[in-house]
Amino acid sequence: MFNKKNITRNTDKIHKQRKIAIPSMGETLDSMVSDTLGRAPFVIIYDEGSKKFECFENVGFKVQDGSGLKVTEIIIEKKADVLLTREIGKKTYSILMQEHIDIQLLDSGGTVKSFINKFLKQ
Repeated sequence: MFNKKNITRNTDKIHKQRKIAIPSMGETLDSMVSDTLGRAPFVIIYDEGSKKFECFENVGFKVQDGSGLKVTEIIIEKKADVLLTREIGKKTYSILMQEHIDIQLLDSGGTVKSFINKFLKQ
């Protein structure tokens, strides 16, 4: 499920309740994970502590250029600690790394809920 070669870790955030960002094709946890981060219609932010989630429309979904940067703004603004995604562009990766956000690449498709559950069981 997770491509271990591409995992980055931020050890400062291991012991606190995390917020997990994941690009989604829909507005619920039962939605499929988007194949692309920048072109995902939605970003779901799951709060590990409260077990609740919020869904945000990705305005980058509709723009020609800079779609990854638009979704990056959402992830940073909502204070996500972890990003689970199938792909990530170089600029987006660089910005999120500067913000100390743990990026984990998924190697298959599935629902948002299934990947969050698998991540939390690690």
